[in-house]
Amino acid sequence: MTIPQRPISWEEDISRNTLDTQPFENLPSPADLDESEFTNPKRLEIINPLLQDQTLASLIEKDRFPIPCPEDREGYAPGFDGQYWLSGLEDYLKVMDVARNLGIAPKAVFDFGCASGRLVRHYAAQSDIKEIWGSDINRRHIRWLYEHLPETVKPIFNHSIPSLPLPDGSVDIVTAFSVFTHIDTFETSWLAEIRRILSPNGMAYLTVHNEATWEALRDHVDNPQNRLIQSILKIDPSVREQIQGPLPSNRLVYRFSQVGPYRAQVFHSNAFLRNVWGRFFEVVDILDLHHVRQSVVVLRRK
Repeated sequence: MTIPQRPISWEEDISRNTLDTQPFENLPSPADLDESEFTNPKRLEIINPLLQDQTLASLIEKDRFPIPCPEDREGYAPGFDGQYWLSGLEDYLKVMDVARNLGIAPKAVFDFGCASGRLVRHYAAQSDIKEIWGSDINRRHIRWLYEHLPETVKPIFNHSIPSLPLPDGSVDIVTAFSVFTHIDTFETSWLAEIRRILSPNGMAYLTVHNEATWEALRDHVDNPQNRLIQSILKIDPSVREQIQGPLPSNRLVYRFSQVGPYRAQVFHSNAFLRNVWGRFFEVVDILDLHHVRQSVVVLRRK
């Protein structure tokens, strides 16, 4: 078997779209979409109790920013722009609910792996937070944020080598959705960086593939629509049998490419999270399947 070679351009090996200049083809803002775009009983069943004294219609009306086209939002929900927006709202409300329960009133937030603002746009539209940081290894996403979101949003184009140009203790909430599910190297260095920038009273809200994910995938090994399990089976066909048993109590990495920064699917057992991640943070909670098939690890500085 021929092993793919690393790119000659080192920038593309540790980041993406470093020289991109192509114009964006945006879609209407949520406020300009038909209300039928936001019909999703299952998702609204989760969102409505988190709205408190607000209404969904009022939150939609506040968001006048365009929606990126599917190609500029990691291919998420093509043809379902209102559902894309609702997914970000759901996660925003969940994050703020956990923060409120922990007594955190954030002045600064940071979304690690923010893409083109699925979550960040809600901080900007729905809150009065003055410092909204986001970083991504895809420069095109970062450029979209600069062109279409307000000055409270401070996007950073970062690379896959652990380094965040933020001051110590400067951020009250750090989020990372579908990031540590793909970090195959330097994981603990990234955890140390997050700990460094987190304020003493702050929290991190990070998603992982854990035992609950493993079990949820068990019935989908023959489902061609489940991209996660199918991508793993292409890498290691023996997972078809392995997944019938428990997730090993460690960290599993399934690397599907030797090229570029998007290279792997990563699983963490809860025991690994408590033993390794627990050395950097207090593990407050592990919320199984709290982000679709991913679980959420809620962390605070020790």
